Amino acid sequence: MSNVIKSFRVIETEIIEPTNDLDDEKTYVDESIIESIIEEAKIKGQNEYEKIIEDAKKKSLKIIEDAEEQKETMIDMAYARTEEILEEAKKTGYNEGYELGYREGYETGYNEGKVKSDALINEAVEIKNGYIYKKESLLKELEEDIIELVISIYEKLINKKNEEDSELMISLVLNGINNLDLTDKLTIITSKEDFNILEMARNEILAKASMISELDIKYDISLEKGDCILETSKGNIDVSLKNQLAEVRELLTTILNNE
Repeated sequence: MSNVIKSFRVIETEIIEPTNDLDDEKTYVDESIIESIIEEAKIKGQNEYEKIIEDAKKKSLKIIEDAEEQKETMIDMAYARTEEILEEAKKTGYNEGYELGYREGYETGYNEGKVKSDALINEAVEIKNGYIYKKESLLKELEEDIIELVISIYEKLINKKNEEDSELMISLVLNGINNLDLTDKLTIITSKEDFNILEMARNEILAKASMISELDIKYDISLEKGDCILETSKGNIDVSLKNQLAEVRELLTTILNNE
């Protein structure tokens, strides 16, 4: 009996289900295509961003270089802002291109970069225009200061010359006579300070003003030194030094405004 019964073992085996290798291969291929598209989107999106960013930098730099040299600090701030905004746009576009895929990432990043770079260029233009306006305002103020300075210097020189040179008042009178219609009688009204100078030059004035036969010289205490009025039967003329200064002021103002 013992020779008949054989020992035995139970051997467990794993039941292997039939598999479809073709489906697995298809799944692997699909994932590779998706990854390839995403990678291509990243590369093309990044290249396009770099092109937009470089173009925006060139335009911004061109505008900034045209701005006033004394405003370099403000322009540098605008340029720094340019770098910050465009770098942010680049990162945004890159990340979205990576996460969302070729078309969505590319278009979103491109549009955002374009909008922000255009805004930056407009900002630089506004800065430049602001400095141009400020420059023109400063030049206008400077012109007014120049006029006042020139008049002040001219007035001091003329007054000093009038103090030191008695011929100045005589010249003013003779020049005024040349602008008058011919007349027989002339009355010169001057300040008390200049009265003696003109009185002493009476004969010189009559000799150079040949058409005048009668000359009267008197002073008015209300007149200041350098004031002088010529009276004739045909009209009066004010040849005072202050009037000469007023004419110089008007001339300078006209010249500067026409430049």
